[in-house]
Amino acid sequence: MQPPDPPLMSAVTTRGFQIAGFSEAVLIVRDERPHLDCWVGNGGWVVRHQGTVDPHLLAAWGRPGAIGQEWLLAHPDCDTGFVRLLRLEGAGPQQDIRADDQCWDSGGIFDLNVRVLDVDAMAARMRALQWHGVAPPVAWDFGTLGVKEWLVRGPDNVRLALIERLHPPLVGFDHLRDFSQVFNSSQIVRDVDVALAFYRDVLGFQIASRYASPGFAPGPNLFGAPPGLASQIGLTLCIVHPQGQVEGSVELVAAPGAGGRDLSADAGPPHFGMATLRFPTRGIDALARHVEATGHPLAMPPTTVTLSPHGDVRLLALRAPDGAWLEFFEAATPVLAG
Repeated sequence: MQPPDPPLMSAVTTRGFQIAGFSEAVLIVRDERPHLDCWVGNGGWVVRHQGTVDPHLLAAWGRPGAIGQEWLLAHPDCDTGFVRLLRLEGAGPQQDIRADDQCWDSGGIFDLNVRVLDVDAMAARMRALQWHGVAPPVAWDFGTLGVKEWLVRGPDNVRLALIERLHPPLVGFDHLRDFSQVFNSSQIVRDVDVALAFYRDVLGFQIASRYASPGFAPGPNLFGAPPGLASQIGLTLCIVHPQGQVEGSVELVAAPGAGGRDLSADAGPPHFGMATLRFPTRGIDALARHVEATGHPLAMPPTTVTLSPHGDVRLLALRAPDGAWLEFFEAATPVLAG
């Protein structure tokens, strides 16, 4: 299990609400089976819950009359970092989120990050399941951290970042065997400072780390950019989290010089792919009032829905500046994981 959660920062508490790092990512899929093969059969996760999607949630998403099934997947030793699969019927029209995208195209949720012990060995296993990368696994330094990382895409345009730590030694992941829990999620943005202003100034998130490079180094690169152009494409990263941690964190990524497309349209439910991240919250109505007072609109007002295993929750949604759909929920029994 993960260590106990640290206390929430007083700067957030004084606003009348408290947000934790995201506890789950929601994937809307055409067929749950290849995703179960990935996470459970290959990743060593378990199914914590299987059941029907609350129709009140589907109505709040603008699809009254739709029905759905869901599967809540989790690392067997972790109480956060879940993946919730949803398969919907009668929810059309449904598009693919970030359809036909390149890594430098902005909009929506770009990937889900999991740690692995041996990324090359895991890449071979994933390819056998018909998941494929934009480039082979690449070793690179992210500030003081050395990692070997592989961006891999599978059904419904779901993309994972499989990350092997090279140095310094990884701490707090004694449970790591196949896939870790989902600990971070990236969003490709047009302007990191604009996106940061939303997370920091509207939601009260803190910066966990920053990194910038004027161009990719010669040779293979994580994004699969052509070698002749890679040095002209910059990379700016900023990881944010309500308490400044890297567990349930959001990574804002910009690739200046790439000239990517804007894919923010349809970047949320009920469309196929990485639809939303869900953040446990206390004081959901205070959060709604605060957000509206900043001039940022609610994408979905506080709504009561049933969300297993929490029971009835109050849930609202916001859109980040580049279209990512974010949901914040308050359960009767607080769920404030990292």
